[in-house]
Amino acid sequence: MSTSRPRGQTITVSQAAALLGRSDRWVQGLVKAGYIERANRGEYTLVAVIRGALAYYEDQITKNNKAAAATRASEARTREIELRIQERSRELIAMEDARAVIGEMAALVRAELAGLAARYTRDMEARRVLEEVIDGSLQRIAGGADKAGAALGAGRGDLEAEREA
Repeated sequence: MSTSRPRGQTITVSQAAALLGRSDRWVQGLVKAGYIERANRGEYTLVAVIRGALAYYEDQITKNNKAAAATRASEARTREIELRIQERSRELIAMEDARAVIGEMAALVRAELAGLAARYTRDMEARRVLEEVIDGSLQRIAGGADKAGAALGAGRGDLEAEREA
């Protein structure tokens, strides 16, 4: 009865551990987990050791990627919950709601200022001059509001820096 000899060079557990830069026990753990096949008692083929170590590390990378994806998903859910809580407690409002309120306030200011010249004087020449001044102010305010809305929509908080400039 002949025993079949493994193909390729065989090495011991200690040699495999030295080759992989790990302990004997770690290599034995890979054998027990099924990553490395035994050639004979206490001997392993060099190819089996290398393939087993690669398979182990690939499995570890896959597990880490799955754990990282799960962590990112959990963080996204947590962020979503935080935003809903802030919205319910009125610390945070929807952009559409903010724009609607600002639009209503702008319309009130415009309506008040539009009638100012007529309430101030009956002199038509003075009224036209005053209306031009008011229209200029309203146009500057509208331009500033457009810039502020664009900055807020883009998530920039540089409104104060623009005012100072």
